[in-house]
Amino acid sequence: MALKRFVFKRWSVAAPHLCDVKCGEEITCQSYNYNRKYQICELNNRTKEARPENFLSAPSWFYIKRLNGRTPLGSIPELPAISCLEIKASEGKNTISRKYWLDPTGTGKAKLINCDMASGDIDECSDGSHMCDVNSNCTNTGGSHNCTCRKGYIGDGKSCRADPCLHHLNLSEANRNTKYKTPESGPLFCDNQLSVGWYRFVGAAGTKMPTKRVPAFRCGTDWSGWLDGAHPTVEDGEVHGNVCFSGKPNHYCKSLKNIFVKN
Repeated sequence: MALKRFVFKRWSVAAPHLCDVKCGEEITCQSYNYNRKYQICELNNRTKEARPENFLSAPSWFYIKRLNGRTPLGSIPELPAISCLEIKASEGKNTISRKYWLDPTGTGKAKLINCDMASGDIDECSDGSHMCDVNSNCTNTGGSHNCTCRKGYIGDGKSCRADPCLHHLNLSEANRNTKYKTPESGPLFCDNQLSVGWYRFVGAAGTKMPTKRVPAFRCGTDWSGWLDGAHPTVEDGEVHGNVCFSGKPNHYCKSLKNIFVKN
């Protein structure tokens, strides 16, 4: 019997104990095959416990697992495993859950990944290999993980943005109300100094943007703004909208600006 496909070095040696010595000199050696007939020594970087499907009948060969000083699979970057399950198979059922060196795709670039040895699964949430947004919660699942946006954020978990119903600034000035007539002597106010973001009308300003044309010289300015169309429903979520600005004397929509609206 011999372990196939995991030989990383091969020598001609006169006796099996010399093969054992060679294995002891290699930090990645897990076991060896020895051919009595041709006196060939093969060093393996796996054990038959890790890869039982590769432990095959081979005339004149015998297999020996390294007993002294064997480096546990996945414990160093030079000896990465392909999965948490392979480590558990190699090191036994009492293997603890922690970070191990893995190279799941065989790229030759090992990385530390957290293994849940109770299930034999990679815990992407703990090792940072998940695809979740910084504002989402990561939940490990068998073979994968789920991402859900945290409270106050909306999205698919992989991309989360602030919920405008919880993250916004209030506009409460009385001179923003549609009933407020702008004095002929001014002053005139303009919102071009507001930073880009979400705003909500409250208090003396009213409860929402009007959806019918507001005459010019209202709301503390000369070009009064209003939403051209109905407000969305709660089920609609965020929708595109257009704000019209009434010109004087009879311009229905002197200027137009695109915005997002949410109810």
